[in-house]
Amino acid sequence: MNPEAVTFTAMGPRGDGIGMAEGHRVHVPFVLPGETARITREGERGTLLDIVEASPDRVPPPCPHFTRCGGCAVQHWAGDRIAEWKRERVAPALRRAKVEAEVLPARDAHGAGRRRATLHVRYPKMPGGRIEAGFMQARSHALVELDSCPLLVRALAPAPEIARDIGHILRGVAKPLDIQVTACESGLDCDIRGSGPLVDGLRQKLVALARARALARLTLHGARLVEARVPVLTFDGLTAYLPPGSFLQATAEAEAMLAGVALEALKGAKHVADLFCGLGPFALRLARHMKVSAMDSDKGAIEALGRSIRANPGGKPLVAQARDLFRRPRFVPELKPFDAGLMDPPRQGA
Repeated sequence: MNPEAVTFTAMGPRGDGIGMAEGHRVHVPFVLPGETARITREGERGTLLDIVEASPDRVPPPCPHFTRCGGCAVQHWAGDRIAEWKRERVAPALRRAKVEAEVLPARDAHGAGRRRATLHVRYPKMPGGRIEAGFMQARSHALVELDSCPLLVRALAPAPEIARDIGHILRGVAKPLDIQVTACESGLDCDIRGSGPLVDGLRQKLVALARARALARLTLHGARLVEARVPVLTFDGLTAYLPPGSFLQATAEAEAMLAGVALEALKGAKHVADLFCGLGPFALRLARHMKVSAMDSDKGAIEALGRSIRANPGGKPLVAQARDLFRRPRFVPELKPFDAGLMDPPRQGA
């Protein structure tokens, strides 16, 4: 693979620069449209050696781990160009699906940063090595150890050390771990995945760690180990309970923006269905203005939404039901009031 200079004219869907080399298309990470770069290539994939002529849209990346960590692809690109690129990706996808819709300019929804992160824990191959916690390298099984991530909210700053502490306690298990940490109003909510069942001694050590780190809650595969404070979030002044390991929009700003779009589009509606409602960031807001039937197959999320409904009296009727929307997709106009996350069995013809 001999080095060669290539001029790049486009940005690919994964954030790779696209150019032509000897009549063949080549994709190279960390190169921008309008740049000339020296690369090596193998087939359609290339590796950047250095930039010969930089684009005026190139900016210093805010993270020292950029180009190694697989979490980000275009930190070296100016924000307005990223917004245009994202918009350009949506419009052709809608056309292919034969959906006619205006695609508005992209909006920055970073806000204070990501409020949840999943850190991977890996053990050293040699005795005496350091337990590592971080994100995976792009297109690799290698781990990039993190001390911090500038994309996270400040409350998540201790997350890498917490993950390493958990890995140290479970080093005898020697299994790759995934540690999901979510920043809540009441503190950090942490869920451990990958360890399998643990003996009581290890469970007690994890409980002691949770107390020392002042975690709001620590769970193991979704099962509670210790809960010092109930993990809650606030949706425009509404209290929402967080189930362990639940899906949540990455940033509070994005969630508020999406909810605002939904409220505007549904203005004047009397009764709406919130399908795949999760823990209810849309349903709780919508119920201030209209009747809401909220459904999701995640029983934990529905149970949490039930608690949130009871914690926010007033407004319009809001009912929640655990329902397999893939097996029973047909909307049921009238639902029974929330009943502890009951998952109704499929009915004939439903």
